[in-house]
Amino acid sequence: MTRFTITNVHPFTAAHTFGPLSSVGVENGMITEGTGGEEVDGRGGYLLPGLIDTHVHIGHADELAAGLRWGVTTMLDMGAKHWDDVRALRDNESDDRADVRGVSYPACAVRGTAVRKMGFPASTAVRGPADAARWVAERLLQDPDHIKVVVEEKLFPWQPRPLSTETVAAIVAEAHRAGKKVVVHAASPRAYTTALDAGADVITHTPISAALPADLAARIAAAGTAVSPTLVMMRTILEGLRFTPRSLHFGQSTASTAALHSAGVPIVLGTDANAAHSSPARVPHGRAVHEELALLVECGMSPADALAAATSRAAAVFGLDDRGVIAPGKRADLLLVARDPSRDITASRDITGVWKRGVRVDPGQ
Repeated sequence: MTRFTITNVHPFTAAHTFGPLSSVGVENGMITEGTGGEEVDGRGGYLLPGLIDTHVHIGHADELAAGLRWGVTTMLDMGAKHWDDVRALRDNESDDRADVRGVSYPACAVRGTAVRKMGFPASTAVRGPADAARWVAERLLQDPDHIKVVVEEKLFPWQPRPLSTETVAAIVAEAHRAGKKVVVHAASPRAYTTALDAGADVITHTPISAALPADLAARIAAAGTAVSPTLVMMRTILEGLRFTPRSLHFGQSTASTAALHSAGVPIVLGTDANAAHSSPARVPHGRAVHEELALLVECGMSPADALAAATSRAAAVFGLDDRGVIAPGKRADLLLVARDPSRDITASRDITGVWKRGVRVDPGQ
C-alpha cells in the first residue's frame, strides 16, 4: 500500500478555479477523502488533474513517455496504422508513460488520403451507406475505444469524392449502436456541416481556408457536439508550406475557434501530435499541449476554461469517468505547477511535479 499527501497546494476545482491552500491525499494511485502517509510539500503551487490530449498519433512508447513528462497523463490516438502496437500499449499500462486510447483505423473515401498517403489498408475506405455496417464491424474486431471518420473536401477534379452525409450518418448510427462515440475529421465549413448533419459526437480540426460562420457555430452548440480545434497543427501546417495561397491563413482557424467558443460549443484540447513522415506537419508530443493552451486563450477562452478543455471537459466528452478532476475516488493523475495558470496560461509549463496513478515521474522540458 502506498499513501502520501501533497500539502500546501491550490487544487483545481470542479468550478474551474484554484481553491485555497490545502492538502490532497493519495492512496494506492487514487485520490482519497483523508490525508496521511509521507508528506510532499507543494510549496504553494497549483495542482491540476493530469492533462488530456484528445488528438495524437502514436508510433512508439517513447512518445507517450514524452507526453507524461509534460504533465499529459492521457492521450487519445486518432488513427494508428500499427493499431495492434498501440492497443498493446493501451492494454498494458505503465506508470512511466501516458495512458493511450484510440480509434484504430479511420473511415475515409475511396482513394482517400488515409489509404493513398497514410498507409492504411484499402478496407479503410467506405463505399457508401450500405458499406457502413461492414466497416464498423471490422473496426469493432480491432477493439477501438472510439470511431473516427475522415471527411475530405473535394477541391479539384482529380481528388477523390468525399464521404457523403448519408455515408457518415450510417457509420455514426452503426457506431452508436455499438456504444462507440464518433470523431469526425473536418477542415472546412462544408465538412463541418456534413459532420453535424451526420450526428458526430466530436469534430476535430478547424479550417484554415474559410472561417466557420456564426450560424453554423450556433447549430454545433445546439447539437452539443464538441470540437477539438488542433490549433497548433493548423499553424504548423501553414508554417511548413513553401508557398501559402492568400485563401489559406491561420486567422481562419483562430476565428473559427473564437466563433465556436462564443456560441458555447464544448471545446476540448487536441494537438494532432505526431512524428509520422506521411503527416503534413510534425508536432511534438507533450510540449505542444502547452502551446495549444496558449492558442486557445488567444482565441478568447479564459485560461481556466482552456485548462478545463484539457482536463474535466475532455474527460467528460470522451467518457473517461475515472480522471480529469481532483476528487476522492478519481485517479491520482496530477500536475503541479509553480505559478497560477488561471492568471497566466504560460504558467502551465512551470512544472514542479507530475504523478500518474500516484507514481511520481521526473518532468522534462
